[in-house]
Amino acid sequence: MATNPPHDCPGGCGTQVAYHLFACRSCWRRLPAVLRTPINESWRKKDHRAHRAAMLDARDWYKANPLGGARTKAGGDV
Repeated sequence: MATNPPHDCPGGCGTQVAYHLFACRSCWRRLPAVLRTPINESWRKKDHRAHRAAMLDARDWYKANPLGGARTKAGGDV
């Protein structure tokens, strides 16, 4: 049985994350709740299109709010 390889955390911390997780714990908590909630809800509902869109929105947020950079409250408080 083949296993799915880990991937780089989209939060930019360099951590390898298990295939079934979106981000490491630290970067996940850094993501505003208004962006975490759609990821979780679309996963539970097995809505693949909405899940992909939610993950892309989160990746965009990480790009706009890099680690060590100035944080903004875009999309909610961190």
